[in-house]
Amino acid sequence: MTIAVALTACGAPVSRPMPLAASGPVAVVHDGASFVVDLQPVTGGAEMSVARDGAAFGYDEGLLAKRVAEDFCMARSARLDPAAFGRFRAGQWVFDGGCA
Repeated sequence: MTIAVALTACGAPVSRPMPLAASGPVAVVHDGASFVVDLQPVTGGAEMSVARDGAAFGYDEGLLAKRVAEDFCMARSARLDPAAFGRFRAGQWVFDGGCA
């Protein structure tokens, strides 16, 4: 009976942590300007924050931040998660989700 329980547990879905190499702050250059993208695992997925190096983003610069996030993902042979929702927080743009 113990063996059956152990085998059943092996078939259960397991959430996989984000590889360490895929997370953490990374410098990204977009159209000649420097940015920092920080991809971190969070409950239920990932959170990607995008900050401009040396100056805060404005509330009206969400599209620019999204383009930087797309560059970050393309450098990893991926694309920005299409369900990534962006929000402005303390001079940064934060996207729920990471690269897909």
